[in-house]
Amino acid sequence: MHKRISTSMAVVLLLALLGSIFGAPRSAAAAGQWYAEYYPNTTLSGSPSLTRYESDLTHDWGTGGPGWGVPNDGFSARYTQDIWFDGATYRFTYRSDDGLRLWINDVLVIDSWGDHAAEWKTRDYAVSGGTARVRIEYYEAWGTALMQVGWEKLQSGAVWDALFWNNTSHSGNAVYGRKDVAIDFDWGTGSPDPKVSADNFSARWSRTLGFEAGTYRFYASSDDGVRVYVDGHRVVDAWKKQHLPNTHYGDMTLGAGNHTVVVEYFEEGGDASVHVWWNRADALKGWEGRYYDNRELRGAPAMIRDDAEINFDWGQGAPASWMASDNFSVRWVRTINLPAGLYRFNGRSDDGIRLWIDDVDLKLDHWTPQTLTWHYQDWHWLEGTHTLRVEYFDGTGSASVQFWWDYAATVEAARAMAPSPTYRSTTVVAPAPSTPTTGGSSAVQLPGPWQGEYFATRDMTKAAALVRTDTAIDFNWGWNSPAEEIPVNNFAVRWTGTFDAEGGRYRLTTTTDDGVRVYVDDRLVISSWWPMRGVRSAIVRLTPGQHVIRVEYFEATQAARARFSWQRLGS
Repeated sequence: MHKRISTSMAVVLLLALLGSIFGAPRSAAAAGQWYAEYYPNTTLSGSPSLTRYESDLTHDWGTGGPGWGVPNDGFSARYTQDIWFDGATYRFTYRSDDGLRLWINDVLVIDSWGDHAAEWKTRDYAVSGGTARVRIEYYEAWGTALMQVGWEKLQSGAVWDALFWNNTSHSGNAVYGRKDVAIDFDWGTGSPDPKVSADNFSARWSRTLGFEAGTYRFYASSDDGVRVYVDGHRVVDAWKKQHLPNTHYGDMTLGAGNHTVVVEYFEEGGDASVHVWWNRADALKGWEGRYYDNRELRGAPAMIRDDAEINFDWGQGAPASWMASDNFSVRWVRTINLPAGLYRFNGRSDDGIRLWIDDVDLKLDHWTPQTLTWHYQDWHWLEGTHTLRVEYFDGTGSASVQFWWDYAATVEAARAMAPSPTYRSTTVVAPAPSTPTTGGSSAVQLPGPWQGEYFATRDMTKAAALVRTDTAIDFNWGWNSPAEEIPVNNFAVRWTGTFDAEGGRYRLTTTTDDGVRVYVDDRLVISSWWPMRGVRSAIVRLTPGQHVIRVEYFEATQAARARFSWQRLGS
Protein backbone atom coordinates (compact mmCIF):
# COMPACT_ATOMS: atom_id res chain seq x y z
CA MET A 1 0.00 0.00 0.00
CA HIS A 2 1.54 3.32 -1.09
CA LYS A 3 1.37 6.35 1.16
CA ARG A 4 0.97 9.89 -0.18
CA ILE A 5 3.93 12.13 0.78
CA SER A 6 2.89 15.57 2.01
CA THR A 7 4.26 18.72 0.34
CA SER A 8 6.17 19.77 3.47
CA MET A 9 7.81 16.35 3.78
CA ALA A 10 8.86 16.48 0.11
CA VAL A 11 10.55 19.83 0.67
CA VAL A 12 12.48 18.44 3.64
CA LEU A 13 13.63 15.44 1.63
CA LEU A 14 14.68 17.66 -1.26
CA LEU A 15 16.74 19.91 1.03
CA ALA A 16 18.41 16.88 2.59
CA LEU A 17 19.28 15.55 -0.86
CA LEU A 18 20.74 18.89 -1.98
CA GLY A 19 22.76 19.08 1.24
CA SER A 20 24.30 15.68 0.61
CA ILE A 21 25.15 16.61 -2.98
CA PHE A 22 26.50 20.13 -2.50
CA GLY A 23 28.26 19.80 0.83
CA ALA A 24 26.00 21.56 3.30
CA PRO A 25 27.73 21.74 6.69
CA ARG A 26 27.33 18.89 9.11
CA SER A 27 26.15 19.60 12.63
CA ALA A 28 29.67 19.20 14.00
CA ALA A 29 33.14 18.98 12.46
CA ALA A 30 35.21 15.85 12.75
CA ALA A 31 38.50 16.26 14.62
CA GLY A 32 41.11 18.11 12.56
CA GLN A 33 38.68 19.58 10.03
CA TRP A 34 38.31 23.14 8.75
CA TYR A 35 34.96 24.87 8.48
CA ALA A 36 35.03 26.32 4.95
CA GLU A 37 32.78 29.15 3.70
CA TYR A 38 32.86 30.11 0.01
CA TYR A 39 31.48 33.45 -1.24
CA PRO A 40 30.53 34.45 -4.82
CA ASN A 41 32.61 37.65 -4.53
CA THR A 42 36.20 38.62 -3.62
CA THR A 43 35.34 40.48 -0.42
CA LEU A 44 33.75 37.75 1.75
CA SER A 45 30.55 39.80 1.62
CA GLY A 46 27.02 38.64 2.32
CA SER A 47 26.18 34.99 2.91
CA PRO A 48 28.34 32.13 1.67
CA SER A 49 26.94 30.19 -1.27
CA LEU A 50 28.76 27.00 -0.23
CA THR A 51 29.83 25.71 3.20
CA ARG A 52 31.44 22.42 4.15
CA TYR A 53 34.10 20.78 6.31
CA GLU A 54 37.53 20.07 4.78
CA SER A 55 40.39 17.97 6.08
CA ASP A 56 43.30 20.07 4.71
CA LEU A 57 44.09 23.33 2.95
CA THR A 58 45.69 22.09 -0.25
CA HIS A 59 43.65 23.42 -3.15
CA ASP A 60 44.66 23.69 -6.79
CA TRP A 61 41.48 24.46 -8.71
CA GLY A 62 43.30 25.49 -11.91
CA THR A 63 40.85 27.54 -13.95
CA GLY A 64 37.93 25.94 -12.11
CA GLY A 65 36.40 26.68 -8.74
CA PRO A 66 35.44 25.11 -5.39
CA GLY A 67 32.01 23.86 -6.43
CA TRP A 68 28.31 24.55 -6.77
CA GLY A 69 27.20 28.15 -6.39
CA VAL A 70 30.77 29.53 -6.48
CA PRO A 71 32.08 31.13 -9.72
CA ASN A 72 35.41 30.04 -11.20
CA ASP A 73 36.67 33.64 -10.97
CA GLY A 74 35.89 36.37 -8.48
CA PHE A 75 35.28 34.27 -5.36
CA SER A 76 36.59 34.24 -1.78
CA ALA A 77 36.77 31.78 1.10
CA ARG A 78 37.15 31.69 4.86
CA TYR A 79 38.49 28.67 6.81
CA THR A 80 38.39 28.35 10.61
CA GLN A 81 39.53 25.70 13.08
CA ASP A 82 40.61 25.46 16.72
CA ILE A 83 44.10 23.92 16.80
CA TRP A 84 46.45 22.93 19.61
CA PHE A 85 49.96 24.49 19.51
CA ASP A 86 52.98 23.89 21.72
CA GLY A 87 54.47 27.07 23.12
CA ALA A 88 57.12 27.54 20.39
CA THR A 89 58.05 29.36 17.20
CA TYR A 90 56.34 27.92 14.13
CA ARG A 91 57.22 28.37 10.47
CA PHE A 92 54.11 28.97 8.37
CA THR A 93 54.62 28.04 4.70
CA TYR A 94 52.11 29.23 2.14
CA ARG A 95 51.40 30.16 -1.44
CA SER A 96 48.32 31.48 -3.20
CA ASP A 97 46.94 32.83 -6.44
CA ASP A 98 45.60 35.38 -5.49
CA GLY A 99 45.25 36.90 -1.99
CA LEU A 100 45.70 35.13 1.35
CA ARG A 101 45.85 36.12 5.02
CA LEU A 102 45.99 34.18 8.29
CA TRP A 103 45.08 35.07 11.88
CA ILE A 104 45.87 33.25 15.13
CA ASN A 105 43.53 34.31 17.93
CA ASP A 106 42.64 37.42 15.88
CA VAL A 107 46.32 38.43 15.48
CA LEU A 108 47.23 38.89 11.81
CA VAL A 109 50.23 36.65 11.07
CA ILE A 110 50.25 36.47 7.25
CA ASP A 111 49.09 39.36 5.05
CA SER A 112 49.45 38.61 1.33
CA TRP A 113 46.16 40.24 0.30
CA GLY A 114 46.67 41.22 -3.34
CA ASP A 115 46.58 39.94 -6.92
CA HIS A 116 49.66 37.82 -7.58
CA ALA A 117 50.86 34.51 -8.95
CA ALA A 118 51.56 31.59 -6.63
CA GLU A 119 55.00 31.69 -4.98
CA TRP A 120 56.13 29.80 -1.88
CA LYS A 121 56.73 32.08 1.11
CA THR A 122 57.32 31.56 4.83
CA ARG A 123 56.58 33.46 8.03
CA ASP A 124 57.97 32.57 11.46
CA TYR A 125 55.69 33.32 14.39
CA ALA A 126 55.88 32.52 18.12
CA VAL A 127 52.64 30.88 19.29
CA SER A 128 51.62 30.63 22.93
CA GLY A 129 50.88 27.12 24.11
CA GLY A 130 47.32 25.82 24.09
CA THR A 131 44.33 25.84 21.77
CA ALA A 132 44.19 28.73 19.32
CA ARG A 133 41.55 29.80 16.80
CA VAL A 134 43.13 29.82 13.31
CA ARG A 135 41.32 31.81 10.61
CA ILE A 136 42.45 31.86 6.99
CA GLU A 137 40.94 34.03 4.26
CA TYR A 138 41.53 33.73 0.52
CA TYR A 139 40.27 35.34 -2.67
CA GLU A 140 40.62 34.52 -6.37
CA ALA A 141 40.46 37.38 -8.88
CA TRP A 142 40.72 35.63 -12.24
CA GLY A 143 42.73 32.95 -14.06
CA THR A 144 44.36 30.19 -12.04
CA ALA A 145 43.06 29.56 -8.51
CA LEU A 146 45.40 27.98 -5.95
CA MET A 147 46.05 28.13 -2.19
CA GLN A 148 48.13 26.01 0.18
CA VAL A 149 48.96 26.58 3.86
CA GLY A 150 50.94 24.52 6.35
CA TRP A 151 53.27 24.93 9.33
CA GLU A 152 55.93 23.19 11.39
CA LYS A 153 57.49 23.80 14.79
CA LEU A 154 61.07 25.04 14.63
CA GLN A 155 63.68 23.23 16.69
CA SER A 156 65.70 25.33 19.11
CA GLY A 157 69.08 24.33 17.64
CA ALA A 158 68.47 26.26 14.41
CA VAL A 159 67.41 29.64 15.75
CA TRP A 160 68.35 32.70 17.76
CA ASP A 161 67.35 32.94 21.42
CA ALA A 162 65.39 36.22 21.59
CA LEU A 163 64.35 38.21 24.68
CA PHE A 164 62.26 41.42 24.76
CA TRP A 165 61.88 44.16 27.41
CA ASN A 166 59.34 46.95 27.77
CA ASN A 167 62.10 49.52 28.18
CA THR A 168 65.01 50.68 26.02
CA SER A 169 67.83 49.49 28.32
CA HIS A 170 67.24 45.73 28.82
CA SER A 171 66.46 46.50 32.47
CA GLY A 172 64.72 44.09 34.82
CA ASN A 173 63.02 40.91 33.66
CA ALA A 174 62.22 40.28 30.01
CA VAL A 175 58.49 40.31 29.29
CA TYR A 176 58.67 37.92 26.35
CA GLY A 177 60.99 35.28 24.88
CA ARG A 178 60.97 33.25 21.69
CA LYS A 179 63.10 31.60 18.97
CA ASP A 180 63.85 33.52 15.74
CA VAL A 181 65.32 32.03 12.57
CA ALA A 182 66.76 35.35 11.40
CA ILE A 183 67.22 38.91 12.64
CA ASP A 184 65.35 40.45 9.75
CA PHE A 185 62.36 42.41 11.03
CA ASP A 186 60.31 45.41 9.96
CA TRP A 187 57.52 45.92 12.50
CA GLY A 188 56.53 49.38 11.22
CA THR A 189 54.65 51.16 14.00
CA GLY A 190 53.78 47.82 15.62
CA SER A 191 55.68 45.55 18.01
CA PRO A 192 57.18 42.04 17.97
CA ASP A 193 54.30 40.65 20.05
CA PRO A 194 51.23 41.88 21.94
CA LYS A 195 53.22 41.42 25.16
CA VAL A 196 55.78 43.99 23.94
CA SER A 197 54.95 47.71 23.76
CA ALA A 198 54.93 49.31 20.30
CA ASP A 199 57.37 52.04 21.46
CA ASN A 200 60.26 52.11 23.92
CA PHE A 201 61.21 48.44 23.93
CA SER A 202 64.53 46.60 23.58
CA ALA A 203 65.63 43.14 22.47
CA ARG A 204 68.62 40.83 22.68
CA TRP A 205 69.38 37.91 20.35
CA SER A 206 72.15 35.40 21.07
CA ARG A 207 73.45 32.37 19.25
CA THR A 208 76.56 30.18 19.03
CA LEU A 209 77.67 29.48 15.46
CA GLY A 210 80.53 27.68 13.78
CA PHE A 211 82.81 29.76 11.52
CA GLU A 212 85.50 28.86 9.03
CA ALA A 213 88.77 30.70 9.69
CA GLY A 214 88.78 34.11 8.00
CA THR A 215 87.91 37.78 8.25
CA TYR A 216 84.21 38.62 8.46
CA ARG A 217 82.31 41.87 8.02
CA PHE A 218 79.22 42.17 10.23
CA TYR A 219 76.42 44.49 9.08
CA ALA A 220 73.46 46.05 10.88
CA SER A 221 70.65 48.26 9.60
CA SER A 222 68.04 49.52 12.07
CA ASP A 223 65.53 52.01 13.36
CA ASP A 224 66.62 52.77 16.14
CA GLY A 225 69.81 51.59 17.93
CA VAL A 226 71.76 48.37 17.36
CA ARG A 227 74.97 46.72 18.63
CA VAL A 228 76.65 43.49 17.51
CA TYR A 229 79.08 41.53 19.70
CA VAL A 230 81.22 38.55 18.68
CA ASP A 231 82.75 36.59 21.57
CA GLY A 232 82.18 39.63 23.78
CA HIS A 233 83.92 42.07 21.41
CA ARG A 234 81.76 44.92 20.13
CA VAL A 235 81.98 44.82 16.33
CA VAL A 236 79.12 47.18 15.40
CA ASP A 237 78.08 50.10 17.61
CA ALA A 238 75.18 52.25 16.40
CA TRP A 239 73.43 52.74 19.75
CA LYS A 240 71.47 55.87 18.88
CA LYS A 241 68.11 57.04 17.62
CA GLN A 242 68.14 56.84 13.83
CA HIS A 243 65.96 56.21 10.79
CA LEU A 244 66.41 53.97 7.80
CA PRO A 245 68.12 53.84 5.39
CA ASN A 246 71.41 53.23 7.21
CA THR A 247 74.01 50.47 7.30
CA HIS A 248 76.77 50.09 9.91
CA TYR A 249 79.50 47.46 9.80
CA GLY A 250 82.66 46.21 11.48
CA ASP A 251 85.32 43.60 10.63
CA MET A 252 86.65 40.78 12.80
CA THR A 253 89.09 37.95 12.09
CA LEU A 254 87.88 34.63 13.49
CA GLY A 255 89.56 31.30 13.97
CA ALA A 256 87.87 28.08 12.89
CA GLY A 257 85.27 26.83 15.36
CA ASN A 258 82.36 28.06 17.45
CA HIS A 259 81.82 31.75 18.18
CA THR A 260 79.01 33.48 20.07
CA VAL A 261 77.15 36.34 18.37
CA VAL A 262 74.94 38.68 20.41
CA VAL A 263 72.77 41.44 18.91
CA GLU A 264 71.20 44.18 21.05
CA TYR A 265 68.52 46.57 19.81
CA PHE A 266 66.29 49.34 21.13
CA GLU A 267 63.27 51.14 19.70
CA GLU A 268 62.38 54.56 21.08
CA GLY A 269 59.44 55.72 18.99
CA GLY A 270 57.94 55.64 15.51
CA ASP A 271 58.94 52.82 13.17
CA ALA A 272 60.75 49.70 14.39
CA SER A 273 63.14 47.74 12.17
CA VAL A 274 66.32 45.70 12.60
CA HIS A 275 68.38 43.63 10.15
CA VAL A 276 71.71 41.88 10.85
CA TRP A 277 73.89 39.81 8.50
CA TRP A 278 77.55 39.17 7.62
CA ASN A 279 79.88 38.38 4.70
CA ARG A 280 83.42 37.13 4.26
CA ALA A 281 85.68 40.18 3.94
CA ASP A 282 88.75 38.31 2.67
CA ALA A 283 89.12 37.11 -0.92
CA LEU A 284 87.94 33.60 -1.80
CA LYS A 285 89.58 31.54 -4.54
CA GLY A 286 86.73 29.17 -5.41
CA TRP A 287 82.99 29.17 -4.93
CA GLU A 288 81.71 31.33 -2.08
CA GLY A 289 79.53 28.85 -0.22
CA ARG A 290 76.94 30.25 2.19
CA TYR A 291 75.42 27.54 4.38
CA TYR A 292 72.10 28.16 6.16
CA ASP A 293 70.53 26.03 8.86
CA ASN A 294 67.09 26.39 7.29
CA ARG A 295 65.66 25.30 3.95
CA GLU A 296 64.86 28.81 2.71
CA LEU A 297 68.36 30.42 2.56
CA ARG A 298 67.03 32.84 5.14
CA GLY A 299 68.83 35.21 7.46
CA ALA A 300 72.56 35.20 8.18
CA PRO A 301 74.44 32.05 7.11
CA ALA A 302 75.57 29.51 9.67
CA MET A 303 78.83 29.17 7.73
CA ILE A 304 80.65 30.88 4.83
CA ARG A 305 83.54 29.02 3.27
CA ASP A 306 85.68 28.68 0.15
CA ASP A 307 84.61 25.61 -1.87
CA ALA A 308 86.84 24.54 -4.75
CA GLU A 309 83.97 22.68 -6.44
CA ILE A 310 80.35 21.73 -5.84
CA ASN A 311 80.74 17.99 -5.35
CA PHE A 312 79.44 16.84 -1.98
CA ASP A 313 77.94 13.65 -0.56
CA TRP A 314 77.20 14.26 3.12
CA GLY A 315 75.09 11.10 3.44
CA GLN A 316 73.10 11.28 6.67
CA GLY A 317 75.52 13.90 8.03
CA ALA A 318 75.90 17.68 7.77
CA PRO A 319 78.35 20.06 6.01
CA ALA A 320 79.91 20.92 9.40
CA SER A 321 79.77 19.45 12.89
CA TRP A 322 77.89 22.44 14.29
CA MET A 323 75.13 22.31 11.65
CA ALA A 324 71.99 20.18 11.63
CA SER A 325 72.04 17.15 9.34
CA ASP A 326 68.57 17.92 7.90
CA ASN A 327 66.70 21.00 6.67
CA PHE A 328 69.66 23.13 5.60
CA SER A 329 70.42 25.04 2.40
CA VAL A 330 73.44 26.41 0.54
CA ARG A 331 74.05 29.21 -1.95
CA TRP A 332 77.24 29.08 -4.04
CA VAL A 333 78.34 32.12 -6.09
CA ARG A 334 81.27 32.49 -8.44
CA THR A 335 82.27 34.91 -11.21
CA ILE A 336 83.97 33.09 -14.07
CA ASN A 337 85.53 34.11 -17.39
CA LEU A 338 84.09 31.60 -19.87
CA PRO A 339 85.66 30.94 -23.28
CA ALA A 340 83.24 31.50 -26.14
CA GLY A 341 81.28 28.35 -26.82
CA LEU A 342 78.34 26.15 -25.92
CA TYR A 343 77.66 25.06 -22.33
CA ARG A 344 75.49 22.27 -20.94
CA PHE A 345 74.76 22.70 -17.21
CA ASN A 346 74.27 19.62 -15.03
CA GLY A 347 72.93 19.22 -11.50
CA ARG A 348 72.64 16.03 -9.47
CA SER A 349 71.08 16.40 -6.06
CA ASP A 350 69.11 15.05 -3.13
CA ASP A 351 67.04 17.31 -2.64
CA GLY A 352 66.39 20.61 -4.51
CA ILE A 353 68.73 22.49 -6.86
CA ARG A 354 68.48 25.58 -9.06
CA LEU A 355 70.82 27.79 -11.10
CA TRP A 356 71.00 31.44 -12.13
CA ILE A 357 73.38 33.05 -14.62
CA ASP A 358 74.02 36.77 -14.03
CA ASP A 359 71.10 36.86 -11.56
CA VAL A 360 68.69 36.65 -14.46
CA ASP A 361 68.76 33.49 -16.49
CA LEU A 362 67.30 30.54 -14.57
CA LYS A 363 68.56 27.44 -16.39
CA LEU A 364 67.92 24.69 -13.84
CA ASP A 365 64.96 24.78 -11.47
CA HIS A 366 64.17 21.61 -9.52
CA TRP A 367 63.36 23.09 -6.10
CA THR A 368 61.53 20.11 -4.65
CA PRO A 369 62.28 17.14 -2.37
CA GLN A 370 63.70 14.31 -4.48
CA THR A 371 65.97 11.31 -4.28
CA LEU A 372 69.37 11.64 -5.95
CA THR A 373 68.37 12.80 -9.44
CA TRP A 374 70.28 14.16 -12.43
CA HIS A 375 68.94 17.14 -14.36
CA TYR A 376 70.54 19.13 -17.14
CA GLN A 377 69.88 22.09 -19.41
CA ASP A 378 71.22 21.57 -22.89
CA TRP A 379 73.51 23.85 -24.82
CA HIS A 380 73.60 27.62 -24.21
CA TRP A 381 76.00 30.01 -25.92
CA LEU A 382 78.11 32.00 -23.43
CA GLU A 383 81.20 34.15 -23.66
CA GLY A 384 83.17 36.31 -21.26
CA THR A 385 82.59 37.07 -17.59
CA HIS A 386 79.46 35.64 -16.00
CA THR A 387 78.29 35.14 -12.43
CA LEU A 388 76.87 31.71 -11.64
CA ARG A 389 74.66 31.14 -8.61
CA VAL A 390 73.76 27.62 -7.52
CA GLU A 391 71.26 27.05 -4.72
CA TYR A 392 70.53 23.78 -2.93
CA PHE A 393 68.43 22.54 -0.04
CA ASP A 394 68.31 19.28 1.90
CA GLY A 395 65.08 18.17 3.53
CA THR A 396 65.46 14.92 5.42
CA GLY A 397 67.46 11.76 4.85
CA SER A 398 70.53 11.77 2.62
CA ALA A 399 72.17 15.00 1.46
CA SER A 400 74.11 15.13 -1.81
CA VAL A 401 74.74 17.75 -4.50
CA GLN A 402 76.92 18.05 -7.61
CA PHE A 403 77.06 20.80 -10.22
CA TRP A 404 79.16 20.83 -13.38
CA TRP A 405 79.07 21.80 -17.03
CA ASP A 406 80.11 20.39 -20.40
CA TYR A 407 81.85 22.64 -22.93
CA ALA A 408 81.87 22.49 -26.72
CA ALA A 409 83.68 25.03 -28.87
CA THR A 410 81.56 24.31 -31.96
CA VAL A 411 78.07 23.13 -32.80
CA GLU A 412 79.55 19.99 -34.33
CA ALA A 413 81.39 19.16 -31.11
CA ALA A 414 78.22 19.73 -29.09
CA ARG A 415 76.22 17.36 -31.31
CA ALA A 416 78.82 14.67 -30.79
CA MET A 417 78.76 14.98 -26.97
CA ALA A 418 75.92 12.97 -25.43
CA PRO A 419 74.53 14.01 -22.00
CA SER A 420 75.98 12.04 -19.08
CA PRO A 421 75.09 11.91 -15.37
CA THR A 422 78.76 11.35 -14.45
CA TYR A 423 80.27 14.29 -12.57
CA ARG A 424 83.34 15.83 -14.13
CA SER A 425 85.54 18.50 -12.61
CA THR A 426 85.22 21.77 -14.52
CA THR A 427 88.12 24.00 -15.47
CA VAL A 428 87.60 27.52 -14.16
CA VAL A 429 89.14 30.54 -15.85
CA ALA A 430 90.05 33.47 -13.62
CA PRO A 431 87.63 36.43 -13.58
CA ALA A 432 88.24 38.91 -16.36
CA PRO A 433 89.63 42.34 -15.45
CA SER A 434 87.04 44.96 -14.67
CA THR A 435 88.18 47.31 -17.45
CA PRO A 436 85.97 47.34 -20.54
CA THR A 437 86.97 45.35 -23.61
CA THR A 438 88.16 47.10 -26.73
CA GLY A 439 85.42 49.20 -28.18
CA GLY A 440 83.58 49.28 -24.84
CA SER A 441 82.79 52.10 -22.47
CA SER A 442 81.97 52.58 -18.84
CA ALA A 443 78.41 52.21 -17.61
CA VAL A 444 76.25 55.26 -18.36
CA GLN A 445 72.67 56.36 -17.88
CA LEU A 446 70.75 56.23 -21.14
CA PRO A 447 69.85 59.82 -22.06
CA GLY A 448 66.14 60.41 -22.50
CA PRO A 449 63.59 61.09 -23.36
CA TRP A 450 62.05 58.36 -21.21
CA GLN A 451 58.28 58.36 -20.98
CA GLY A 452 57.56 57.83 -17.30
CA GLU A 453 54.15 56.50 -16.30
CA TYR A 454 53.67 56.81 -12.53
CA PHE A 455 50.98 54.74 -10.81
CA ALA A 456 49.50 55.41 -7.38
CA THR A 457 49.38 51.64 -6.83
CA ARG A 458 51.61 48.66 -7.57
CA ASP A 459 49.04 47.51 -10.14
CA MET A 460 50.15 48.89 -13.52
CA THR A 461 46.96 47.74 -15.22
CA LYS A 462 45.28 50.76 -13.64
CA ALA A 463 45.39 54.23 -15.19
CA ALA A 464 48.58 56.18 -14.57
CA ALA A 465 48.22 58.99 -12.03
CA LEU A 466 51.06 60.95 -13.69
CA VAL A 467 52.77 60.82 -17.10
CA ARG A 468 55.93 62.86 -17.63
CA THR A 469 59.24 62.91 -19.52
CA ASP A 470 62.34 61.91 -17.54
CA THR A 471 65.84 62.66 -18.83
CA ALA A 472 67.35 59.60 -17.07
CA ILE A 473 66.34 56.79 -14.71
CA ASP A 474 68.45 57.83 -11.74
CA PHE A 475 66.26 58.53 -8.73
CA ASN A 476 66.81 58.27 -5.00
CA TRP A 477 63.54 59.39 -3.42
CA GLY A 478 64.47 58.10 0.02
CA TRP A 479 61.33 58.00 2.17
CA ASN A 480 59.51 60.47 -0.10
CA SER A 481 57.41 60.05 -3.23
CA PRO A 482 58.21 60.99 -6.86
CA ALA A 483 55.37 63.56 -7.03
CA GLU A 484 52.44 64.83 -5.03
CA GLU A 485 50.07 62.61 -7.03
CA ILE A 486 51.98 59.49 -5.92
CA PRO A 487 51.99 57.96 -2.40
CA VAL A 488 55.27 57.42 -0.54
CA ASN A 489 54.72 53.62 -0.47
CA ASN A 490 53.17 51.03 -2.77
CA PHE A 491 53.54 52.83 -6.08
CA ALA A 492 54.94 51.77 -9.46
CA VAL A 493 56.60 53.35 -12.50
CA ARG A 494 56.96 52.27 -16.12
CA TRP A 495 59.65 53.98 -18.21
CA THR A 496 59.76 53.45 -21.99
CA GLY A 497 62.36 54.75 -24.42
CA THR A 498 63.74 54.12 -27.91
CA PHE A 499 67.54 54.20 -28.30
CA ASP A 500 70.14 53.82 -31.03
CA ALA A 501 72.74 51.12 -30.35
CA GLU A 502 75.91 49.98 -32.00
CA GLY A 503 75.87 46.25 -32.65
CA GLY A 504 77.43 44.21 -29.88
CA ARG A 505 77.15 42.96 -26.31
CA TYR A 506 75.73 45.25 -23.62
CA ARG A 507 75.48 44.90 -19.87
CA LEU A 508 72.24 46.35 -18.50
CA THR A 509 72.29 47.17 -14.77
CA THR A 510 69.61 48.21 -12.30
CA THR A 511 69.97 49.45 -8.73
CA THR A 512 66.61 49.47 -6.99
CA ASP A 513 64.67 49.37 -3.77
CA ASP A 514 62.29 47.46 -4.48
CA GLY A 515 61.24 45.32 -7.49
CA VAL A 516 62.38 45.78 -11.08
CA ARG A 517 61.84 44.28 -14.54
CA VAL A 518 63.65 45.23 -17.77
CA TYR A 519 62.46 44.42 -21.29
CA VAL A 520 64.44 44.89 -24.50
CA ASP A 521 62.19 44.84 -27.58
CA ASP A 522 59.51 43.19 -25.38
CA ARG A 523 61.94 40.45 -24.26
CA LEU A 524 62.28 40.12 -20.48
CA VAL A 525 65.98 40.26 -19.54
CA ILE A 526 65.92 41.26 -15.84
CA SER A 527 63.22 40.00 -13.49
CA SER A 528 63.36 40.74 -9.75
CA TRP A 529 59.72 41.50 -9.07
CA TRP A 530 59.65 41.26 -5.29
CA PRO A 531 60.53 43.55 -2.35
CA MET A 532 64.32 43.77 -2.29
CA ARG A 533 67.33 46.08 -2.25
CA GLY A 534 70.19 45.47 -4.64
CA VAL A 535 71.83 45.45 -8.05
CA ARG A 536 70.68 43.26 -10.93
CA SER A 537 72.33 42.95 -14.36
CA ALA A 538 72.00 41.12 -17.65
CA ILE A 539 74.16 40.84 -20.76
CA VAL A 540 72.32 41.13 -24.08
CA ARG A 541 73.34 41.18 -27.73
CA LEU A 542 71.93 44.10 -29.70
CA THR A 543 71.88 44.49 -33.46
CA PRO A 544 72.81 47.90 -34.92
CA GLY A 545 69.86 50.28 -34.94
CA GLN A 546 66.99 51.26 -32.69
CA HIS A 547 65.74 49.24 -29.73
CA VAL A 548 62.85 49.82 -27.35
CA ILE A 549 63.76 49.46 -23.66
CA ARG A 550 61.10 49.27 -20.98
CA VAL A 551 61.92 49.46 -17.27
CA GLU A 552 59.21 48.63 -14.73
CA TYR A 553 59.67 49.34 -11.04
CA PHE A 554 57.61 49.14 -7.86
CA GLU A 555 58.15 50.53 -4.38
CA ALA A 556 56.83 48.54 -1.41
CA THR A 557 57.68 50.36 1.83
CA GLN A 558 60.44 52.48 3.37
CA ALA A 559 63.17 53.80 1.04
CA ALA A 560 62.55 54.17 -2.72
CA ARG A 561 65.32 54.12 -5.33
CA ALA A 562 65.55 53.36 -9.05
CA ARG A 563 68.58 53.57 -11.34
CA PHE A 564 69.24 52.08 -14.79
CA SER A 565 72.45 52.11 -16.85
CA TRP A 566 74.10 50.25 -19.70
CA GLN A 567 77.64 49.45 -20.76
CA ARG A 568 78.84 48.30 -24.16
CA LEU A 569 81.24 45.37 -23.74
CA GLY A 570 82.37 45.05 -27.33
CA SER A 571 81.27 43.98 -30.77
